[in-house]
Amino acid sequence: MMSKKGHSAANSCFGKLPGEQQLAENRRGQSKRDKGAESIGIRQRRRDGVTEGRSALDIMRRGRERGKTLRLARFLILLLCLCLVGDAGCSGDSTPDIVVYCGVDQQYAGPIFAAFEAKTGISVAVQYDIESAKSVGLSGKLEAERDYPHADVWWGSEAFLTARLAQEGVLDRYVPADAADIVPQYKDAGGYWTGVALRARVIAVSVPPPPVAIRGLWDLTDPRLKDKIAMSRPTAGATGAHIAGLYVVWGIPKARSFFEKLHENGITLLGGNAEVADQVGAGTYWAGITDSDAITNTIANGGKVTMVVPDQNGQGTLAMPTTVALVKNGPHEEMAKELIDFLVSRGTEEKLIQMQYARWSVRSGPGSIKCLPVDYQKAAIVYPLAQQEASAILDDRE
Repeated sequence: MMSKKGHSAANSCFGKLPGEQQLAENRRGQSKRDKGAESIGIRQRRRDGVTEGRSALDIMRRGRERGKTLRLARFLILLLCLCLVGDAGCSGDSTPDIVVYCGVDQQYAGPIFAAFEAKTGISVAVQYDIESAKSVGLSGKLEAERDYPHADVWWGSEAFLTARLAQEGVLDRYVPADAADIVPQYKDAGGYWTGVALRARVIAVSVPPPPVAIRGLWDLTDPRLKDKIAMSRPTAGATGAHIAGLYVVWGIPKARSFFEKLHENGITLLGGNAEVADQVGAGTYWAGITDSDAITNTIANGGKVTMVVPDQNGQGTLAMPTTVALVKNGPHEEMAKELIDFLVSRGTEEKLIQMQYARWSVRSGPGSIKCLPVDYQKAAIVYPLAQQEASAILDDRE
């Protein structure tokens, strides 16, 4: 028998037998086919993976595109709706032509604006201030909107805040045609505001009267009135103006002493001047500092109260015109001027007096009433300090 070594040598010398050679070639061919198939499978799986990955990405992309399309469709529908609403507003009466910030009570100002709309066809949107912050809140709003004003016209309940707005560059010059016969004291020399209709700061006194004769502001410091006196918070427009006027005319030391004595005498701070008159008329307090129109309303509603015009033997009381002004860079200047002309006209002033909001005309002055000789420009400057200091004293926050 041939050994393996010999067999190997024989193969080496003579080669493989034909059968063995065919078998080996078959095996090599199968191996190549197997490797080829495996390679093809790998490549196919790779292609499939890429195809699947690409399919997933395509699906995601298509999903995002559909999402964008849906969002765009919703946006366009919303925009269309807004446009339709806007068109309806422009073609109807829902969109105002001019905007007014108003410190005059709505019950009086409302009919005036309605009359203007009926006469001119110009629609007016009015933003009124709340009683406890009469004019003060809206003036701050005007200052905040200085660069992009929303309002066209300012109608303030007194003059000092309006003078301050002019000093701050919020208002523009405009002299109404019907202002020539207005007393110079009740219109701005530079043309920044015009007064219409006069009210006065007064004292509401209960009926029956208290045990103290009340003729002036200092009478309210009498100890016999302790805890029975009231006034509105200094944030109310007319009250803040009155305080500023006292600081200018009396000087800071005297004004400060007055409010300290009111605090010591137990004065109550209420939400507004109308509430002061009503509470005195109801007998809750014996006396209170308020506005002339507030007492008129209380009496009309059955309140038991009388009106005392204070300090007629002294320096007098504060007479207050309402003030109308053009907002600088307002969006509707020409129509705003038309409204201002209407507001400062004789007819409007007579209407305000007939409604008992005002008692006197800015064209004739307050008649026999002695008025506090206050410089409006100085009062406008001292207004914030006076208001803050009086509030701190009365609230015991010093």
